[in-house]
Amino acid sequence: MRALAKLSQGERIVLIGGLALIVDLLVLPWHSVDLGDLDIAFDPTRTGVQEPNAAYGVVAMILASIMVLQIVIARLTPARLPGSPMLWAQVHLIAGVFVAVVLVVKLFRETELLGYGAYSGVLGGILVAYGGYCVARAAGSPA
Repeated sequence: MRALAKLSQGERIVLIGGLALIVDLLVLPWHSVDLGDLDIAFDPTRTGVQEPNAAYGVVAMILASIMVLQIVIARLTPARLPGSPMLWAQVHLIAGVFVAVVLVVKLFRETELLGYGAYSGVLGGILVAYGGYCVARAAGSPA
């Protein structure tokens, strides 16, 4: 808990929202297959990084992972990353907005048989975008 106290509000939002989004994309069902009364031997649900439109989920997961790892490395370890804090604040702003947009596009590209993971994933993407905005605003970046 002491480590989280070192972080700004925006960094905490990105960290928690990003980790939740990554779990959402990898674990929760985004698409369900309605098989009626068939007894099958496999799970008919697909996560956010599986088809349909898997690339959108993979891109969102990679960008959210970069945002989370940058905060962990820069603020919670003694390691130094190249680039100024202002540069990383702008990266968080742009990447956060891109994550939210990509997930909304993924949601609207395939609107049938959506699982609860799709809705919570889009909310997670919006949360990551807001955290990126807060990081940029705190750094004095033009947001």
